[in-house]
Amino acid sequence: MTDPPVRIVHNGKPVFGAFSHPPKELDISDVRNPYSTLKMPKFLSKLRIRADISVVFVSDEFTGIITLLDVKYFCFSEIVIWEKSSGKKYAYRYVFGFRRFVPKNLEKGRSFTYKKRRYIRVSWNREKKRVSVVFTMKGDNARPSFSADFSLDMTNNKAAEWFAVTPASIKRRCSATYYCAAPFRGNILNHTTGIVSKQSDANIAFFDIRRIFAKLRTSEIFMTGLGLYNGKQLVLRLSSTNHDATENDRYNDNALFLDNDITLLPPVTITSPYGIEGKWVIQDTENMIDLYFTPISDHRRVSSIFILTADYHTVYGTFEGDLQTKDGEMLHLKDFPGIAQKQYLRM
Repeated sequence: MTDPPVRIVHNGKPVFGAFSHPPKELDISDVRNPYSTLKMPKFLSKLRIRADISVVFVSDEFTGIITLLDVKYFCFSEIVIWEKSSGKKYAYRYVFGFRRFVPKNLEKGRSFTYKKRRYIRVSWNREKKRVSVVFTMKGDNARPSFSADFSLDMTNNKAAEWFAVTPASIKRRCSATYYCAAPFRGNILNHTTGIVSKQSDANIAFFDIRRIFAKLRTSEIFMTGLGLYNGKQLVLRLSSTNHDATENDRYNDNALFLDNDITLLPPVTITSPYGIEGKWVIQDTENMIDLYFTPISDHRRVSSIFILTADYHTVYGTFEGDLQTKDGEMLHLKDFPGIAQKQYLRM
């Protein structure tokens, strides 16, 4: 990993690489002719830029994920929470459109949805070394009310961050992603049962923000594991998409965070030979990753608005198997909590 460039795009071409921290702006709009060798109006290519934010969090009481998707003319936010004591799943969703709500500024910014019953705010300030998450979900006959107010503490010696720019899937286009893994402080509360998250070393969150020149049809799998391993904070992020670089052994954004030590991982093949609810197999070609993911609960959402179709699976489950760090240490996972997302999007 090296220091990032001043700008992600230089003279119309993306600057690819893995960087120790992000630049000031997550801006890829200056890429020259991302979809054709022929010159095309810039506003048309900017319409194809997709931005998204996700926050995955685990505690002794809850496991959950916040998803914010911004395609300008179609946006949605969703929170899915699993309550560990009861095994129940709760999902809250809000669909809207015609505004960019994921900012480009990586030094200081916020993204929020302001519907009264579905309020979410994710904000960040790198000078203060903090990522803050606030949400209020009003319940109904089927779901309880939930609220949360917690912060990822980047001053903690377990915290780590990195930034990657990769081809998507050819070098004319790019994907830019910022990752942050850290312990969190604050509360998550089920207002109906009164269950509240207690402060613990097991409270870990993973924040990522991405901008990408999307294809008309997108197929993606993202897998995030979070937990404690021999007293250390372990966060695992793996993905396999149809945007992956042609040279994906050279350019990819898979990573392992062990406290503040980062191992950049090779590309992986993720298959679910027994269906979504059966065991998933995750392997690479360099013998660093040999994992299984066992689903516990699947949440599916399907949307169709005009020409846009979205089909998303969010799966809570556990990892087992072996991981190798850059120093050659072999990590043996068993019943390690995580969330998988399998997504199809047609724009």
